[in-house]
Amino acid sequence: MKHSFREADFDRLAAFWNDFAPERYRIDGALLKLKTVDCPVFDWGASIIEEADGEILGFASVKKSAASLYRGPDKDNAILSLLAYCDPQYGIDLISDVKKNLRNRGLAQLTFGTDCGHFFPGCPVDFPALKDFLMIEGFTEGGEAVDLERDLPEYANPFPPPGGAEYRTLEHQDIDALVTFLQREFPGRWHYDVMSKISCEGPDCCQALFLDGNVEGFALIQDWHDNEPVGGANWRADLGDNWGSLGPIGTSAHLRGKGYGHAMLGHSLLELKSRGVKRCIIDWTSLVSFYGKHGFEPTRKYKSMSLKLD
Repeated sequence: MKHSFREADFDRLAAFWNDFAPERYRIDGALLKLKTVDCPVFDWGASIIEEADGEILGFASVKKSAASLYRGPDKDNAILSLLAYCDPQYGIDLISDVKKNLRNRGLAQLTFGTDCGHFFPGCPVDFPALKDFLMIEGFTEGGEAVDLERDLPEYANPFPPPGGAEYRTLEHQDIDALVTFLQREFPGRWHYDVMSKISCEGPDCCQALFLDGNVEGFALIQDWHDNEPVGGANWRADLGDNWGSLGPIGTSAHLRGKGYGHAMLGHSLLELKSRGVKRCIIDWTSLVSFYGKHGFEPTRKYKSMSLKLD
């Protein structure tokens, strides 16, 4: 019997996912709820829970395009944010229902991960059962992204700030300047994600680069005190106590290649270190060399996967 997520027991669903997925991707019920039904683009009509005799057999969490929230996403693309099943046949049934629902709406593509409020930036390479299942269902591979990690207690910033630059924690009076910067330099998802995070946690989750009183760079940081983890912080159970996260991070286009980005990263990592962070993650990136200069190493690898619905 198939059910809507309106009847979901998120602790049970999280436990089911944790039995299905590799241990490093385990989650809890509160995080699962936050990343599904609490997300403004959660697709109630396409998301399904299948049960029999009170036992969960599988579930699929689907989201709509985030084109209504920020510019950039394709409005005809839907996102499969999570899929879990106790037997591949139940997975086939779930995907069949999802595809039928989306095709009936005229949508053109279904992508695994990369959703607003995502768990995954693609299918984890170290989850071959899921990756093979998606490929059998017609998904094709695309680009690659990685998560990077390092311990911070021994971190020292090898990149001092260029002259005239000020790096510090954002304050309430700086928010308008940050918005101006984000609208100019990163007007899509990063603008939306950063401002949503500040709305939830307060401005001290953002570090900023100031030049002549203007914001010219930023870094979003998180730690174990945060109310609503995003991105790499989803894997807080695997990161351990006193975890931290960094990203996204960026500077104005005219400053790139001049050392400001490395200094922004170094300052932000030292801020996390001062807050007591031990293990730090930077998720969904291909810039292994850039972050490697600060001692970060790849820990998870993802492949983008998508399915043409027509």
